[in-house]
Amino acid sequence: MKSFLYTVLAAGALTACSTTKYQIEGHTTLTNLDGKKIYVKTVHGEELNNLDSCEIVHGKFAMEGALDTIHMAVLFMDDQSLMPLVLEPAPMVINLADTAWRVTGTEMNDKLYDFLTEKTRLENELQELPRRENKLILDGKDEYEIQQILGGELNRIQQTYDKLVMKYVTGNFDNMLSVGVFMMHTMGQPPLMTPQIEDIMSKASLLFKNDPYIKWYIDAAESNMRNIGR
Repeated sequence: MKSFLYTVLAAGALTACSTTKYQIEGHTTLTNLDGKKIYVKTVHGEELNNLDSCEIVHGKFAMEGALDTIHMAVLFMDDQSLMPLVLEPAPMVINLADTAWRVTGTEMNDKLYDFLTEKTRLENELQELPRRENKLILDGKDEYEIQQILGGELNRIQQTYDKLVMKYVTGNFDNMLSVGVFMMHTMGQPPLMTPQIEDIMSKASLLFKNDPYIKWYIDAAESNMRNIGR
């Protein structure tokens, strides 16, 4: 649930296309970022690769280069992961503002950030539970009542999140978002063949199954399950 983009993400190429260019135009209102160097990194299997980099000057930055496949990628500053993006042969705009960081300009990036917006909303609800517990204690609720109320809320949040993941993974088996969302969902956790993962794989396209990260995850998950069963 809490795995997000801490040190995360990016999948290898899923969809092939003729060699062309990616174009990134960036803007930021954060003056403390001026002079900082940022990197676009992609992952193939377990390997993290630097694809491009540039310096932020007067709140602006730009990158472009040859692209023969569509990638999930991550914008980094030094070793810090900033945000994910779908790197595709189209102009895209990255905005780093005080209130929100977002990539726009392509349909897949719009879908990605719709997912991230909903994911963040659910994570904020999860973080509210301790505050709600304190309020229930002050209201005189006993321990059993509190467990019933908050347990129900936790279950609702988890079920909503699981449905969100299923929607974006299974609904995008023909493009990069399926692997990207799967990666965000599984990063930072031991690979395991949970009922949800089994359900995803039972519906998955060959394109999804053949992605290097998916192959690595399933192999590791099946190995871990065998070790648990010993």
